[in-house]
Amino acid sequence: MAKAFGPVQIVGTLDDLNFYITPDGNIVREKGKTGNTKKSFEENPVFTPMKLHSKDFGLCAKKGRVFRQVVKAFYDDAKDGSIAGRTNQLLHAIIKEDKEHERGQRQLHTGLQSAAALEFLTGFEGNKGRPLTKVLKKKISFNWEKRAISIKTINPLQDIDWPVEASQVHFQIAMANWDCVNDTYETVYSNEIVLEKKTGVCKLVFELTSPESKDLWLAFIHIKFSNRVFNTLKVLPRRFNTTTLLAAQLFN
Repeated sequence: MAKAFGPVQIVGTLDDLNFYITPDGNIVREKGKTGNTKKSFEENPVFTPMKLHSKDFGLCAKKGRVFRQVVKAFYDDAKDGSIAGRTNQLLHAIIKEDKEHERGQRQLHTGLQSAAALEFLTGFEGNKGRPLTKVLKKKISFNWEKRAISIKTINPLQDIDWPVEASQVHFQIAMANWDCVNDTYETVYSNEIVLEKKTGVCKLVFELTSPESKDLWLAFIHIKFSNRVFNTLKVLPRRFNTTTLLAAQLFN
């Protein structure tokens, strides 16, 4: 490393020399050579853990794209910018439950055989900024046999955390079957229930059928808010809304 002296300060690269400005003056140094080549990366065992991690994470990214499509209609109205990264993190935790295969060969469907994996799925939020526990003040669970949530009635004004801009709240549930081996899914949506903010105590009656296939069943609830401007109903931006995975059931 050396200093460049002269009336003009130089920044940039000239042949094999790099010029840049520092508090110590105009510094120049010879351009370094990288120590790694494609061949060394493939053959050097020091990179093996990195390559195995990349295989696992690549699988998570592929499966994660499908996972986010399972209830795309919900996520279109309720998600944040971190959902892709959080999905990959979630699926990576499930893949790590696969104890049958070596790192880099682990499979999502094998990891799902763990009871812990189903717990990881439960409670996953599409919008981290508006989790269900913040939006809905009542405890809620999902009954697979009845295809229903545990809440039968609701008082919107008392039981919901309302955005200032909203005058209506929309409720909807869904059941999905996800075949994560073949990357296919089937989603069944219930009717949508729309309630005014000050409507008083109302019943929540959803009509919902079950998916035909039985691989991994996922149950979701979707709560979004809207405001009526003249005769136009406008849904609030997705940062105000909620999509939550309530329960997961695996079939062998």
